[in-house]
Amino acid sequence: GQPVLVDMWATWCKNCLTMDKTTLADPQIKQALAGYVKVKFQAEDPDAPAVKTVMQKFGAVGLPAYGVLKAK
Repeated sequence: GQPVLVDMWATWCKNCLTMDKTTLADPQIKQALAGYVKVKFQAEDPDAPAVKTVMQKFGAVGLPAYGVLKAK
């Protein structure tokens, strides 16, 4: 029943790595996301069919991208 935060990232994405070290490491952000299940989705090849499907589901056009899933 918890909301899920999907963090779409890649090892080559400098902004993704920066977000992990700064924004997502910030105590206030951590507290705000405490009730979320966090899933890191490695999107190394945005053109791969499985990756493309996930990114399209969330309307992501690039990385980093974040999506939220909530229980109905």
